[in-house]
Amino acid sequence: MSKLILGLDGGGTKVIARVADETGATLGEGVAGACSISAMPVAEAFASARAAFEMALSAAGRSAGEVTAVCACVAGFSVVENRLAFQAMLAGVFVNARVVVEGDFVAAFTGATNGAPGIIVIAGTGQVAYGENSAASHKAGGYGYLIDDAGSGYGVGRAALAAVLKAADGLGEDTILTKRIGEAAGLAPGEIIAAVYGGALDRVSIAALSKVVADAANDDGDNVSQRILMQAGGALAQIAEAVSRRLFTADDPPFPIVPIGSLWLAGDYLRNVFVRSANRFAPQAEILEPVEPPVQGAVLRALRL
Repeated sequence: MSKLILGLDGGGTKVIARVADETGATLGEGVAGACSISAMPVAEAFASARAAFEMALSAAGRSAGEVTAVCACVAGFSVVENRLAFQAMLAGVFVNARVVVEGDFVAAFTGATNGAPGIIVIAGTGQVAYGENSAASHKAGGYGYLIDDAGSGYGVGRAALAAVLKAADGLGEDTILTKRIGEAAGLAPGEIIAAVYGGALDRVSIAALSKVVADAANDDGDNVSQRILMQAGGALAQIAEAVSRRLFTADDPPFPIVPIGSLWLAGDYLRNVFVRSANRFAPQAEILEPVEPPVQGAVLRALRL
């Protein structure tokens, strides 16, 4: 029987588990609910992970005792006590395995570049840039919406709400966002503040407004929306440049920069600003699509154990 490897990719929406052999070939896979060790109790996050990896083991026809290496890449990694508790729970099941817990962005990076040196720039509800060379790694951004998440879906949605309020007050330029956000969220300008601070318009709902901004910029030619997306592209370029400066020099060979996340679908107003900046700070870099999904990145990390 071949050795077993387990990779886990856990986020705020779902967790994916993949069982593989020592070559990295998939033997079984499972999916379950949210698995963020900072946004929910650790025991609940582990329950989701357990449901996913038990499904994957069942699909592979194997048992937990046969697993020799586990890499769990989960959201909320920076909360140390939660990370250690989650790792202990995994180790209690996989008694014959080396077990490590890393950030979900690490799985995304390793899958996207297939483990090669490079940089990923994640722009979804939140944002983060992460990269590795042959000897070191570096992360920039990822501070969360209460500190600074410029360039994220939430940041774009928040900027759109501010633009609507400023237009209503006569402090800013008129924008089609007033109409579009009114239709999408069912809110008049005078209702936005109460909806945000009262919780009716939560973080995820605000981030979803980034699609409204993209439509206003691309379909309506709205100047305000176009500027919001261009500013987001610039913010993403800043965190990518911070990673690039730490890991790569002008003498290094070409390396990939991989955009990941739903906000990159917003179109050219965001992407073009980012690409122009990347061409300046890392002229040898290539903007590429991900090679593998994050869960395969977790498998590859487990294989290194």
